[in-house]
Amino acid sequence: MAYLSELLGREVRDVKGALVGKLADVVIVPQGNHQPYPRIVALAVKRNGGEPSLLPWGGTEDLAGNKIILQRPAAAPYQPSGNEIYLNRDVMDKQVIDIQGFRVVRVNDLELAKIGDDYRLVNVDIGGRGLLRRLGWEDTFEHLAEAFHRELPSRSIAFTDLEFIPRGDLKVRVARQKLNELHPADIAAILEDMRPREAGQLIRELPDEKAADVIEELEPEFQADVLETLPDERAADIVEEMEPDEAVDVLQEMEEDKRAQVFNLMEPDESAEVAELIKHPEDTAGGLMTTKYLTVPPDITVAEALRRVRTGAPAKEAETIYYVYAVDAEEHLKGVFSLSDLVLANPDATVDSIMHHKPIHVPLDATHEEVLELIAKYNLLAVPVVDAENHLQGIVTTDDALDLILPDEWKIKLPRLF
Repeated sequence: MAYLSELLGREVRDVKGALVGKLADVVIVPQGNHQPYPRIVALAVKRNGGEPSLLPWGGTEDLAGNKIILQRPAAAPYQPSGNEIYLNRDVMDKQVIDIQGFRVVRVNDLELAKIGDDYRLVNVDIGGRGLLRRLGWEDTFEHLAEAFHRELPSRSIAFTDLEFIPRGDLKVRVARQKLNELHPADIAAILEDMRPREAGQLIRELPDEKAADVIEELEPEFQADVLETLPDERAADIVEEMEPDEAVDVLQEMEEDKRAQVFNLMEPDESAEVAELIKHPEDTAGGLMTTKYLTVPPDITVAEALRRVRTGAPAKEAETIYYVYAVDAEEHLKGVFSLSDLVLANPDATVDSIMHHKPIHVPLDATHEEVLELIAKYNLLAVPVVDAENHLQGIVTTDDALDLILPDEWKIKLPRLF
């Protein structure tokens, strides 16, 4: 077993003992499923401070000693095939996704082990021990740990759980299989530690609906940065799955050309909802509202209203189902009732008999301060938004209103209310 950090800078000598140079990097080539651990194919050796040259790896050299002895002279320099990976240049200090810890961690060292006659890359060290080893402090801290009857922990990921993406960075293969099982907030926490292009690579692995849920957990500016790394059509598919008010926020953050391309590729129904919302200033009730809410006529029975809530498509898309709004045929707001009101009412009663006939509401141009004041005063989870003729236009939920005033660091910790 050998660690890359301990090999770098080590003398490389030929079979006769003459100094060839100092090791600058180790080169591997990913292999097929028949041999999951990649074999060393070349050593990058520096001579006299110049550019490293590639020497073919014979397979019988020993990495365990203080010097690396080539067992036979290289007949010719190693000829790259194009898919080589330089462990120090391409892997060391790069980021990997720790699915168990829901975070991005750094590659601190790489473990090479002898399998048969070859040395192969077997583990990636992501723990503090690897960093201490690179700093030359591992033995010191090991002795300290022993003195206090503690064990210096090791954290590593098997190379079989990793795969390389085109830029040479790493991501955990298990992410491809299990990422969709994580909560969107946990995936978003992973993305927040990444650059937008890396986050976009990860988003590509998710279904559109899950990707939309994850994007909604990010800040609008970062949402736009991530979506701008995706092809226009895929970005449009994801934006379509977002809540209309969230879709408006992210589109407003995009570059103008990208925004137009994504908007034009959206389905007509979704783009129409977005177009309706985007014309309102973002700090007004019209700019904050969502058009995903539940309505029923006031003259139907409680049983019929409950059936519509249970089976209707709007209920599945609504941002909150705690409130149901009663509207007439022209969409005038007539009343509101809660889901608990509906469930507990006599099935033969009418909606009109259980609803509140004077619902608290705000106009389209109400400021977010006015919206929050009403929400706080009447302890609401959402407030309806109406136009000048009292037509119901949308609702503002508590979390959307709070987003405008909460510090960024609080938004990550605030649980969604519904």
